[in-house]
Amino acid sequence: MAKMFHPKNPNIRNGSLARAYLFCLRRKWRLPARFLGLLLACEIRSEVPERLFIPHPAGIVVANGARIGNDVALLQQVTLGCRCAYAGSIVNDGDPTLEEGVYVGPGAKILGRVTIGAWSIIGANAVVTQNIPPYSVVVGHNKILAATIKDLTH
Repeated sequence: MAKMFHPKNPNIRNGSLARAYLFCLRRKWRLPARFLGLLLACEIRSEVPERLFIPHPAGIVVANGARIGNDVALLQQVTLGCRCAYAGSIVNDGDPTLEEGVYVGPGAKILGRVTIGAWSIIGANAVVTQNIPPYSVVVGHNKILAATIKDLTH
């Protein structure tokens, strides 16, 4: 379990318990992963990439069908799951896909079958229910800022 650093920001890294939790998840060691998940108040049920960063793992919930790319950073209280509706029956419209390098801020909720483009930033407490293009910044409820990250770097 070597220490890994985020390719764009070396301050983003996993703590020792988070590294152990991800190690157990990747190897499908259910009992130790469940114990560490309870200890961290974290539940990740999807496939875990080799380079996933959860520097503050408290309260992270990731559904079974969510797909996560490499170099993704998930902060505390993030939810990746379906957008369920109740109108006489429960409808599951799918789970989100996070492409490479997505940064998801604390408390953000990404709901439904949406794709978050590569190297996008989801702000704290944002609620995302629609597709987000690569290199975008999202705040509030589906508010994509006009200037993307690529525009800001040129």
